[in-house]
Amino acid sequence: MWYDRKAIPPPLPSRPCGAANIEPPPIPPRRNVQPPTFSSEDPFKSRVVKPVAELLHLYKSPANVQSLHGDLFQSPILPSLGPPLSIFKSVQHAVPRPNTGNQDSGPLETNKFYTNILLEDNTQPIWTHPYSLWFSRDPELFGLAINHTLAPQRVFDTTTNPPRFFFNPTNIKSFVFKAREFSSVEDIKLEFQDMKHMSMRLLLSLNDSQFIEYPLVQGMGFVTAIYHDLVFELRSAVGFRRLELVTTNERSYKYHIQLEDNRVWPLYLTSPKCSFPQDFQLSLTKNNTITSSHKIDGLVCQLSGDSVPDIDLAAGCYPVTCNLSGQTINEQLTNYRFDYSVEGPSQSGTTLMYALPHHKATFSSEMQKSEINSKLDSTVKGAMTGYLTDSFEMEVQIPNELGFEPVALYLDRKSNYSHATLSKIQEAAIQEVRSGDPQQESNIDSMYFSGKILAKYAWILYVTHYILHDETLTRELLSKLIIAVERFITNEQVLPLTYDSTWKGIISSGTSSQDFGNSNYNDHHFHYSYHVITAAIISLVDNDLNGDTNNHSWLSTNRDWVECLVRDYSGADSNDPYFPQFRSFDWFNGHSWAKGLFPSGDGKDEESTSEDVNSCYAIKLWGLATKNSKLIDIANLQLGIMKHVFQSYFLYENSNTIEPKGFIRNKVSGILFENKVDHATYFGMEPQYIHMIHAIPITSASSWVRSPTFVKEEWEQNMQPIINQVNDGWKGIIMLNMALLDPKFSYDFFSQPNFNRNFLDNGQSLTWSLAYAGAFI
Repeated sequence: MWYDRKAIPPPLPSRPCGAANIEPPPIPPRRNVQPPTFSSEDPFKSRVVKPVAELLHLYKSPANVQSLHGDLFQSPILPSLGPPLSIFKSVQHAVPRPNTGNQDSGPLETNKFYTNILLEDNTQPIWTHPYSLWFSRDPELFGLAINHTLAPQRVFDTTTNPPRFFFNPTNIKSFVFKAREFSSVEDIKLEFQDMKHMSMRLLLSLNDSQFIEYPLVQGMGFVTAIYHDLVFELRSAVGFRRLELVTTNERSYKYHIQLEDNRVWPLYLTSPKCSFPQDFQLSLTKNNTITSSHKIDGLVCQLSGDSVPDIDLAAGCYPVTCNLSGQTINEQLTNYRFDYSVEGPSQSGTTLMYALPHHKATFSSEMQKSEINSKLDSTVKGAMTGYLTDSFEMEVQIPNELGFEPVALYLDRKSNYSHATLSKIQEAAIQEVRSGDPQQESNIDSMYFSGKILAKYAWILYVTHYILHDETLTRELLSKLIIAVERFITNEQVLPLTYDSTWKGIISSGTSSQDFGNSNYNDHHFHYSYHVITAAIISLVDNDLNGDTNNHSWLSTNRDWVECLVRDYSGADSNDPYFPQFRSFDWFNGHSWAKGLFPSGDGKDEESTSEDVNSCYAIKLWGLATKNSKLIDIANLQLGIMKHVFQSYFLYENSNTIEPKGFIRNKVSGILFENKVDHATYFGMEPQYIHMIHAIPITSASSWVRSPTFVKEEWEQNMQPIINQVNDGWKGIIMLNMALLDPKFSYDFFSQPNFNRNFLDNGQSLTWSLAYAGAFI
């Protein structure tokens, strides 16, 4: 499966772009595959599993590894936050650092909701949900523009059924916050401050004393602008039909603004420092400009996309930052919270926040008390619900049983092998260990593909040691794999890694168009997680075989190198001076974003849910290998959140009620952007590409997210009709994915005599395929 994730996806109407021309691999002779027969019963109940536990020597999680008390995110989480290893040459990034004023030159987030506005001319939109915001350089309408789109405004593909894509109109300037003193766009300086992983503060300044500040926080219920020594002015490209004063008192005004599209937006003005002048008023001119009669320093101006009366109770109060915390309740449940730091008074003493469906589904019972009758559509993740609150508290089930060993979590089955199955696995392992050359195969110009290859051999190593208990085969492969990984540890691969001292991170020395844009922070969680998994398995096996005499184990020698990769894509320590916190994972959206420092009209995107799962699974496995309970707990929490998120917005069972009814018949999202969903991939339009990029790699973690119901529906509706026409590595992914539903059907495919290895993805081994599918028959 040689493809280019950085290539441009097929174009949407009105959004022309190039397309990659990638030749598919040669097609071997067709092999017919008979579909399984399904029933409503648990497929395991009809099969006798022969106990062979005496043949297994499976690694178990440390008995007391879970930290059941204290904040999961309390530093330190990793043992060392020192400088990156000297093997990573320090470089300046080609993308300049944004203007952060007089703030320090610490790490900057590259894959967060606000990154778009940091790039190039700062005009690309960002999505806090439910609102979108961008800096408009329109000579007549310059300033911070905002908009909110309703579900009926979505544009659906009309050329296919189900529709291939839907998107929300962008750049509709419903409102533009500016000041009367702003005479031209050249007068304004943009400054970005307090950039954290869930919030930032944007300043539009004339000088040090005259500026507008905008606290931008994910889920904020108001778009808030605070004016300093400037006259408030509001403009609109849609046009103002009516401005109506609703209520007033000494410190606050409420207006209704009706736009020419008939929507009514409440506008709240609050003066926390002093009373309003008696003759204060707003005036409407030219049908597109609202101006204040007075300059009031510290004036808080807030727009809301909904006008239900309860919103009045939150007016004047706004969030500025968000603190993430979490606590493991027991072996099955973890609680996590967003605690918003708020400023400004309100009648309720709290602000207005909007929750996505996956938040609401996991809210604690206490959250019901703060819910109000307000719904605003998000762009691609269903309707958001309003809450008068300054905190979100959620509780999710976690995959505590998930470790290295094969498990089927949905069906609550652990591995159990027959002698015949073990014999078949051994046969495959001998062939792949003896003929495989991980050192040569991984000697390529891609951290992604090299990582897949190394992880393939690492999982074979796991099988030889813990399932086959074959020390001779294990030592042979361990030696080969350690030599192969050494090239990366010494940074002597084709494209060595460097340390970017501009944004702060470990990046490829290749160009922005090489290795899927790794040098611009694309896909780091995909790329590096394969290497982390490889390191975790090597550490485990090496310690089991050789111990840790005088701290000379493979783990103790190479831990800092591995944890540089961990810190880059998933560093959890907020005080790390060399890497941002949680570069890839978005705690509000509940999944990672793959796009880094590339501007995008539709925002960040994610193409592979399964490799996102793999990135957090890697953190858990590394935590198990190093006995780091906080890493384990954080990864468990992320995986618990992902289960809800992916089943809500990416992997569509027939019963899904969140995504548009017609679109869920696609079964998978394809590429999910912040503003659109495109049932496509960056590397081609074949159905197996679109579906199985959300399945690779198949591991025990797959069984946590991909439910048997979903796998059955996807197979019957999408994969079974094409399986006999798929004759490359995607076939192996499709068939191993079936182990999540019918392990025997999957095992029978991989165990057939003279199995065609062209059906294996370059990151997939026959050994692991047999070991995983064969564990549950």
